[in-house]
Amino acid sequence: MPTVLSPYKDKILNALQYQGQRNDCGPFTTATVINAMRGLSLDAIQLSDEMDKPVWRGIIYVVRRIPDWATFPWGMVDVFRSYGLHARWRLFSATKYLKEYLPQGKVLMPIIGEWRPSSWAHVMSLVAWDDDQGWGFANTQHNHHNIDWHANEEFMRQWKAMGHLLVEIDNA
Repeated sequence: MPTVLSPYKDKILNALQYQGQRNDCGPFTTATVINAMRGLSLDAIQLSDEMDKPVWRGIIYVVRRIPDWATFPWGMVDVFRSYGLHARWRLFSATKYLKEYLPQGKVLMPIIGEWRPSSWAHVMSLVAWDDDQGWGFANTQHNHHNIDWHANEEFMRQWKAMGHLLVEIDNA
């Protein structure tokens, strides 16, 4: 099977912001995707500071992140929606879903991680799938605008550890 690409691969990779040593993959991925989809130039550090503050959405008080530590998937969805993007998050997504919808215009952001020996989680924008190279991401942990490839076995283990958690945007 040839490499499967997101139709937004180039836009997302071009808009990719480097998080450096910050623990801010959620805000940096969110800013990257909004900039790619909306042609904006949001600053991810400013967005991180904004996301640190809970907001009221009608009668619901939305805690989007724990400052300087963790971003909740619903926090990313809240920001995407505030920029007019139809976003949602869910657990227990299927691998087949990623492969099927990647080329069809959904922006897919799986959350991967581990619980042992130390716990961590990371979110990235999925931009490619290849039988040989595995899963290709726009990764805010790297200071380049190239696809960051993750072997299938490693990705599947780390995604399973996070309950197949997925943030997605319908055809932007």
